[in-house]
Amino acid sequence: MICDVCKKTMVKIARYIDMDELDGTETEGQFADYLAAQESGDTGEWDYGVAEYECQTKDCPKRGLRIGIVTDSVKDYDGLILMWHDKAKQNDYFSRFIFEYISFNAYMKSRIVLERVTDRNAIQRLKRHSELKTSYLKLVQENKKLKSIWETLIAELKREPLLNASRDFDDPEMDKWWNCSRETMTESGTKKGIIKNTTDWTNMVEFWYAVRNNIFHGGKDPSVQRDYFLVEHAFQTLNAFMESQLKNIGDDLKIF
Repeated sequence: MICDVCKKTMVKIARYIDMDELDGTETEGQFADYLAAQESGDTGEWDYGVAEYECQTKDCPKRGLRIGIVTDSVKDYDGLILMWHDKAKQNDYFSRFIFEYISFNAYMKSRIVLERVTDRNAIQRLKRHSELKTSYLKLVQENKKLKSIWETLIAELKREPLLNASRDFDDPEMDKWWNCSRETMTESGTKKGIIKNTTDWTNMVEFWYAVRNNIFHGGKDPSVQRDYFLVEHAFQTLNAFMESQLKNIGDDLKIF
């Protein structure tokens, strides 16, 4: 979406499904169908998608102006998010993490980071999402079991930091994105491959993504005890995040 004044790309700030309003010309059958759809929540025949964009170019006369575009390409992914999350209740921890990550990725791309960006850029933006950071770290501090899971994981990573095996199985390397929340990677002298403590949101998110990369690219083996330990803890901690977010399904969220 291009601003017609400054000709710069506008930022997508919201996407949602809305329901048509009756205009008084409906037949009795259509009116009954409409009420039934409202009652059941199955409003597919009456839905339309809206994507909202905003010009954020400095000094543009239309800066801050929102434009809503009605489009069939805006879909409701809540059903898929819930389906994949439900599948994550089954089988071994490798399977459960894969299903949970797919649910997490769909949630992140449809509700948190709306612009068309790479998975890496989406992860970096999630790291900078202050509201999600605050809510999840509060959950960690209040949930003794979850906090203990993180503490056990933190101790293991400090013993042996997590490497990236997605590029070369035989020569794993240290990923440079640890300790970094910017979209441009910046080198840091801080030790990488570890989570410093139970408030280290940036590296908690990086841990989920690192385990995802290693699994999806074949760098984790279910028969290796440490690999299974890391995937199990990745699932348990990501699952807690998703459980805390599912209550927002169907609600409008403040988009980052």
